[in-house]
Amino acid sequence: MPEQVSSGLSIGEAIVTNLLEAVRSQIPDLHGQSWEEFTSTIRAHAATLAQQNAARVIDNPSQQWLMVSSLLLATYRELQPVVGDVQEVLAILRSAMAAPIQARITTHLEERFGISQDAPADAFSLIAENFKRRGEERFGKAFTYVQDVQDGTRSFINIEKCFFNDFFRANGAPEVTPIFCAMDYLWAEELEQPHYGVRFDRPTTLAQGDDRCRFQFTKSASQR
Repeated sequence: MPEQVSSGLSIGEAIVTNLLEAVRSQIPDLHGQSWEEFTSTIRAHAATLAQQNAARVIDNPSQQWLMVSSLLLATYRELQPVVGDVQEVLAILRSAMAAPIQARITTHLEERFGISQDAPADAFSLIAENFKRRGEERFGKAFTYVQDVQDGTRSFINIEKCFFNDFFRANGAPEVTPIFCAMDYLWAEELEQPHYGVRFDRPTTLAQGDDRCRFQFTKSASQR
């Protein structure tokens, strides 16, 4: 049985406001529409998508991801006739999603992995301890994490089921899923700094049509 989920989307308004404001700064011309009309259309479209996909909600995290995914897909579809080029629309949305993470990347590292700027050399051991465990807590049962390799120098975890991949494929827009994949590159770029002592690779993803997303963390030789 699915666990009890809340009846309302309490984080919804913050998500809507933040995403749409980030999009607005990149759209100089709505071709005669007012911003209020445009956002009202997106909100209505997102609400319809959330209702149509309500069965995907199996716990509180998946309720959050349904809201985010519905909003992103609605914005994607409504932006296409305004912007014209699909790749440009995807770039706008990717930028809008990335901005809040980029602005607080070290805080994100601490929240997601437990990595403190006071002890960056502990990064590998904290990732090995927390990537799967915190991922399961934060992302919920609509994601499946499977430990592949875990030893003193490697922590390889596969994601075999992903809410985002399932949602966008089911709604005919698999090209949107890589926007979420791109968010991983933000913390991965930060981890490239030598003082963390971690190398990250993600050779395959579900979004690309592979059988799983492979997250591969390796301790740098300098930290061994």
